[in-house]
Amino acid sequence: MMKRKTLLWMCLVATAMLFVAGCGYRRAGKDNPLLLGINTIAIPYFKNDTFEAGIEAIFTTVFANEFIHSKRLQVVRIDDADVILRGTIKNFREQVISYNQDRKALEYRVVVTLDLSLEKRDSGEILWKRKRLADNEEYQVSSYITVTQTEKTVALEKIAQNLAKKVYESIIQGF
Repeated sequence: MMKRKTLLWMCLVATAMLFVAGCGYRRAGKDNPLLLGINTIAIPYFKNDTFEAGIEAIFTTVFANEFIHSKRLQVVRIDDADVILRGTIKNFREQVISYNQDRKALEYRVVVTLDLSLEKRDSGEILWKRKRLADNEEYQVSSYITVTQTEKTVALEKIAQNLAKKVYESIIQGF
């Protein structure tokens, strides 16, 4: 009898969790009052002020996906947008954080720093701005260059995802 009640309780909890996960539940909080009447956003290609080729594509894609998945602001072309999120990759730095006994690099830490601003398309008014927003991630070195490059790309994607989430929350909730 006791096992049956426990099983029933676990089923109810699991059902409730599935319902909450599937019903569009989101964390409570009010939208940023500066976004009143704003429904669309454009995210043009980020500017790359570093020598790291292709990094701007990773960050632009990840930031656009963060806003697409959130559904609070519809991502559109610049001509159709209420606001524009502009990003500049200001700094890219890699440093070795571990070596093997032959002094060959085993692991790197990569740090990326961004400047971002959200502006009204029609007036150019800056609604939100952050300078020197940074994050870092580590990746393993392989004896195969393609594997190492893949690990580095994954680390850059993680940095972009972390920063995109922070920026989204900051813009939408006004922090």
